[in-house]
Amino acid sequence: MPKIILIVVVVFIIYILYKTLFLPKFQSINIDIKGQSFSLEIAKTIPQITRGLGGRSSLCPNCGMIFVFKSPQILSFWMKNTLIPLDIIFLDSVGKIINFSTASPESNIPDSKLKIYQSSSSASIALELPAGTAQILNLVPGDQINLHGL
Repeated sequence: MPKIILIVVVVFIIYILYKTLFLPKFQSINIDIKGQSFSLEIAKTIPQITRGLGGRSSLCPNCGMIFVFKSPQILSFWMKNTLIPLDIIFLDSVGKIINFSTASPESNIPDSKLKIYQSSSSASIALELPAGTAQILNLVPGDQINLHGL
């Protein structure tokens, strides 16, 4: 019996070390979109951007992630290992919506078969929110999202 307890303790310690040392840590920001408040994790570094919301099995209705890029470019996203449907909203550097798409989960699919979601022109920021949020908020290209505090 003591060996089992030791194994459980070692596995638990390895798990805590993995979460602490290797998973990217995200800062958060609260932003208002058409009168609704959202708590967004900020993805700025390559590990944070690469991980994104992948692997999560749920997302609260007023939660999401904001991806911040250093320079405007055509942004491309995929849903590799993403378990929940998302709205991907592309913004310019001042927060004007360029375009958005609703993306479906794609796990266990070869990279070559993954659907790519792109900004229709150069973008500096992307938001990922629960699928259907853009429709609920009646978002349209050209709408402005206040990004103060980012």
